[in-house]
Amino acid sequence: MKRQPTTSSLLRRLNRSAVVDFIRTEGVASPSSLAERLNISLPTVMRVIEDLIAEDLVAYDGFDETSRGRPRARIKFRGAAHAIIGIEAGKGEFYGAVANLEGVVQTEIHETADDDGERNFEKLVGLIRRLMAAPRPRGQTIRGIGIGLPSIVKQPEGEVVLTLGLGWRDMPLRARLSEHFQMPIVVENGRNLAAVGEWGFGAGRGADSVVSLSIGPGAGAGVVIDGKLYGGHSHAAGELGWYLDDPLLTGRPFEHLGDKQSLRFFGIPEQATKMLEEANTQYAAGKLTLAAVTDRQADKIAPIVTELLDYATMAVGSVAAFMNPEIIVLAGRVVGGGDLVLDVLRHRLKGNVYDPPRLVIGALGHRDIVLGAVRLVLDATTLNPADSLVMAD
Repeated sequence: MKRQPTTSSLLRRLNRSAVVDFIRTEGVASPSSLAERLNISLPTVMRVIEDLIAEDLVAYDGFDETSRGRPRARIKFRGAAHAIIGIEAGKGEFYGAVANLEGVVQTEIHETADDDGERNFEKLVGLIRRLMAAPRPRGQTIRGIGIGLPSIVKQPEGEVVLTLGLGWRDMPLRARLSEHFQMPIVVENGRNLAAVGEWGFGAGRGADSVVSLSIGPGAGAGVVIDGKLYGGHSHAAGELGWYLDDPLLTGRPFEHLGDKQSLRFFGIPEQATKMLEEANTQYAAGKLTLAAVTDRQADKIAPIVTELLDYATMAVGSVAAFMNPEIIVLAGRVVGGGDLVLDVLRHRLKGNVYDPPRLVIGALGHRDIVLGAVRLVLDATTLNPADSLVMAD
């Protein structure tokens, strides 16, 4: 494919995005430090700062008296002046939140999902309206809406391919929501948003490449490479469940975890989760050795736990070998195994995968998807400021 030339308009937008991201990450920065660190001319940086001040995304914050020579002006990020509505749809409910651009959640609302697709759409619209009406700091603007759900999402249309729990198939969700809300709307796979959330605010912050891997229901991953979300050729990157849960592709069934349909859509059985938590408690107390759970022939641990760890190993090993990420953030029911799961996976990957990634448990918990929405909408509206129609308090 022939690479398109970089236009002056695109370059200005990229410079805006780079400046916003740097100030957001550092908290405070001077124009000269921005120019030096980002390799952008100082006049260009000043023009970008003027635009961002006009949008109330940044503001002057006094002078740096500790610098040698002439004091340098300080620029700070105005993250608390803007908010984004983030929603996780699926798993039998809608979870919505209003969070500012610094990742602080201000309002949370849970709504039970229905078994009818059209009623669920009406519930989603109602939930967004309730979140918009929730109290927030005076003058704070709502910059956009981000929605994550358990489905492949066609981009840039924001079309939901299939969500069994919500009754949506080939649903033009972004287009339909745009009829109700005149502001930027992002619709994404939930695991993709979780990866962006952990990279922007959580356990993967500061890393070049992060994979957020959720195990139970099924296995799904979101991938961030060089600070950008990677969706794949047809926006289906990270759909590990389609082969992990199928014995025809893996060469083995997971008899204790259930058949491929139940494992993929309904998740790891509650019995397996509870036994994994019990095994972790014994491990933390020193009553269970690592050898007992790394040896497949060992009879000191229940077969269902061993099978669950095998399932997790296949998922993590596949991601580590093919993506070679800096960090894999674990989420989902498997994190109930805590240090036991982390140590088993580290033991199995060592020597079997070149330069194994750092394995951590997610830091954002149930908020990973909505905070991913905050970061993704911020990026989208920073790159395309003309499309950013915000709603003031």
